[in-house]
Amino acid sequence: MNKEAKIHLSALESELVTNTQWIFTKQSIIKKVQLILGDLHEYYKQVVQEEKEFLPEILQKPGGKITKGENYKGLPYLILDYPALYSKEDIFVVRTMFWWGNFFSISLHLSGKYWRSQNIRQYLYYLQGRDFFVCVNENEWEHHFLPANYYAIDELSQSQINTLGKKDFFKIAKKIELKAWDSVIIFMEASFEEIIDFIKISFPNDEKVL
Repeated sequence: MNKEAKIHLSALESELVTNTQWIFTKQSIIKKVQLILGDLHEYYKQVVQEEKEFLPEILQKPGGKITKGENYKGLPYLILDYPALYSKEDIFVVRTMFWWGNFFSISLHLSGKYWRSQNIRQYLYYLQGRDFFVCVNENEWEHHFLPANYYAIDELSQSQINTLGKKDFFKIAKKIELKAWDSVIIFMEASFEEIIDFIKISFPNDEKVL
């Protein structure tokens, strides 16, 4: 292929390269996502404060960071991690994510000392009927909902459950499509409360592992 063919613009590219409005529109959408994540952060902190009697003390630390990027599988994204506990070996994080063109999602990610594989059946039993997905991937840092990464908990086979119990991390998630934009905050607040209820049952505040 010659150089001219490589740098030739398609009809769509020619239209967009001269159109500044779509860039400003993107910036406006990103700002609105930041506002949504900021509002959710405040709500999450309120829930944690109200439930502090029943939650591990370490989860009540202040924090919550919104980060953004341009290239998760080629598309922009924003992430709110709260509560979030990271170390080299251990992870305990609730992650709220906006992925351009795809969805908002919320996940709970456990590894290291926070992941108790022997309790896998107890965890899955509690989560049944709540529309959660569980990560079946070997890569714990993928966020898409294709079957190779997330699988509906209510549809797991016995062999899949056995495999999950051998993994060194546990990750559950829910998503809401962007076409349901006006319902995102309500969906996320309710899903966060479900995750907090799961944490309360799985990690009572008197357990020193945390």
